[in-house]
Amino acid sequence: MKKTFLSMLLAASCFGIANAQLMVDEEGKVAVGIETDESINSNLAVNGRGEIGVAVHVNTQDLIGMKIERTGYNTSTPHYGMYVTNEPFGVESYGVYGRSVKSNLGIDNRIYGVAGVAGGATSGFNFGVAGFLSDSYGAGIFGSSVSSLGNIGMPEAFAGFFHGNVCVTGTLNVSSVMTLSDYRLKSNIKSISGSCLDKVLDMNVVEFKYKQREFDVAEGAEASREKRAPWYDEKSAFMKNKHYGFIAQELQKIYPDLVVEGKDGFLSVNYQEIIPLLVRSIQELNAKVEQYENGDAPILKAQSRTTDATGIDAIVTTLYQNTPNPFTESTLIRCNVAEDVVKADLYIYNMNGEQITEYAVTERGETSITIDGGSLNAGMYLYALIADGQVIDTKRMILTK
Repeated sequence: MKKTFLSMLLAASCFGIANAQLMVDEEGKVAVGIETDESINSNLAVNGRGEIGVAVHVNTQDLIGMKIERTGYNTSTPHYGMYVTNEPFGVESYGVYGRSVKSNLGIDNRIYGVAGVAGGATSGFNFGVAGFLSDSYGAGIFGSSVSSLGNIGMPEAFAGFFHGNVCVTGTLNVSSVMTLSDYRLKSNIKSISGSCLDKVLDMNVVEFKYKQREFDVAEGAEASREKRAPWYDEKSAFMKNKHYGFIAQELQKIYPDLVVEGKDGFLSVNYQEIIPLLVRSIQELNAKVEQYENGDAPILKAQSRTTDATGIDAIVTTLYQNTPNPFTESTLIRCNVAEDVVKADLYIYNMNGEQITEYAVTERGETSITIDGGSLNAGMYLYALIADGQVIDTKRMILTK
């Protein structure tokens, strides 16, 4: 009788369910909120009979299934809103398992398996979610982008292990970056054929600043109208500082395997794998330098000259890269035009191949044309030198404002 009374008191005080049915079976299991002749499965069940193997089972349609509030302050011991220990004997075990799944929610809804918020402590000692590893191998925090993992074992100890892609909207500070490069993990290995130097010289290095991106946020669970929120912190160095790199669409034409398109349609560049190409280009340059030092290199004429039948150096029609590039106000395009060229023109095209304007090249030999940035909109352009109906060369230029 005493045991039954204590169980009834526990159920009523913990969950505060007024005027609810309360049952206690012969084994001392308690059910609150139902009236049934069937057996009670959980030691304590609310609004149901519970489940076999579950000690406490709460079935509710309230906004919060269970809420624990603790008060008090004591500097001598740690404080826990909930403290869970688990000493299992099975294959899998969880200290805390959070599952929140609903298939018919609208796009304004957000679902979190586990959410943690922390604040108010000494600066630098607030942790929304903390994970610790108490064994030699494993991970303090594990995250996966797939629902079925099978058996994934940790080969060593990690503070965090992520199975899938990881996105960071701020700066990622690391002491070192390592990439798996073991021979045993690779196939179809062969040295790069052809010249890397020529392709590297075609890479257009630009300076730029990033534009702000936005994502959708909802004003409450029942919101019907979307708001836009910034992806990046406008005050961060990432947004304020100038950056240097490549235009993915340009690099894709030279090394398509270094450019990846995300599901959002935007292109990303694998900068890390450009390093071996730069090393290969240095090796090619070094080989040429060694040829000169050893006296084995052929005698080279200037890039813009050749020798005619009379043995006199003659100019070869050549187009050079504009400088500066990118440019804001104006840029200079240099070229060499052979003396025997009757008609030479410089054409400017947009990236759709539409001709924007043309400039007649009247001088012969080394000459140049100045492009006024005020006559064009900001963007990327192509320019081509055509001599006597033949395309000599085509290059890219970028106008910024």
